[in-house]
Amino acid sequence: MSYPNLHYYLDADNRAEVNKGTVLDSHCKYCEYNIGDKNDGGSELRKLCEGICNILQNFNDIKSISIGISDDKWCPYMNWWVYNYVLSIPNYKNYVSNFYHALTYICHSSKNLLNCSFQNSSIDKIIFDKKKVLYEFTEIYDDIKKKINDEENLNVQPYCKHIKENFRFYNLAKVNCTKENSCAYYEELSNFKNKIRELSDLNNILDKCNYRRTPCENVSNIDDDVPCLKKKGNPLLLLILDDDPEGIVNILLNVLILFVPILAIFLILFKFTPLGRTLTKSKREKISTAHTQKKENIREYMDNYAAYVDSEMKKRMSLAYHAA
Repeated sequence: MSYPNLHYYLDADNRAEVNKGTVLDSHCKYCEYNIGDKNDGGSELRKLCEGICNILQNFNDIKSISIGISDDKWCPYMNWWVYNYVLSIPNYKNYVSNFYHALTYICHSSKNLLNCSFQNSSIDKIIFDKKKVLYEFTEIYDDIKKKINDEENLNVQPYCKHIKENFRFYNLAKVNCTKENSCAYYEELSNFKNKIRELSDLNNILDKCNYRRTPCENVSNIDDDVPCLKKKGNPLLLLILDDDPEGIVNILLNVLILFVPILAIFLILFKFTPLGRTLTKSKREKISTAHTQKKENIREYMDNYAAYVDSEMKKRMSLAYHAA
């Protein structure tokens, strides 16, 4: 069974027109009224707005595909995804206020089946990436832990490396963020710390990874805080980077380490927005006659894609860390 071509779904040149062949609900038209079809970012934001409107008004169909996302995760995951996508659009600042104003109007509609609202984070990409790294690791830490503790997994080092670098990033990021309102990512730092502290099996993970706690270089550690890690019995271990949080962010963002349910929300959003095509045209034709068959095909596609991503993650993590 062949796996989907990752680059096909991520390539901007292959993005399908959102809602192509469908008639938008009247509430979705507000995207065009408020944002218009302007150049230099306006057109992309309008398409994204219409795609989100389509998701909200067809959420029951989306949710019927069993992907393991709990109800309380849909809105935060979508908010993260939306703002991340907004930041990728050229000159987004010229239209971002109108974009979020349109989403506010759409969310007040009775047809918003998700009952979700969207907030303009109003932060630049550097700060957002820091928040995103901290947030995503908090969300996937349980899955990484399972991978490391899986007795059948003979290659745990990529996961161990990811834990070590995220712990190190946390300790660098907290230097200039010691109290609430002192930075834009204090909440993510606190959640990160609480997530690590609530798990009593950190020692087991350290044993599996052959790591030990070590003082963080140029960072003051508190006993109950997230520790820095290094290999046991190797005092001359070289750091992959200087103590530069921006450099670590680039490594962590470029490492493909998406797990369900975060992977699942990305797949759904690829399907319903300009970020990617749904499936190939032939597959759409094959599954259009039966709703049950449609569900089965999408589930099979997502299972295959998840396996593909997991395999790619291991290879890319190894390449990214060794290249650094």
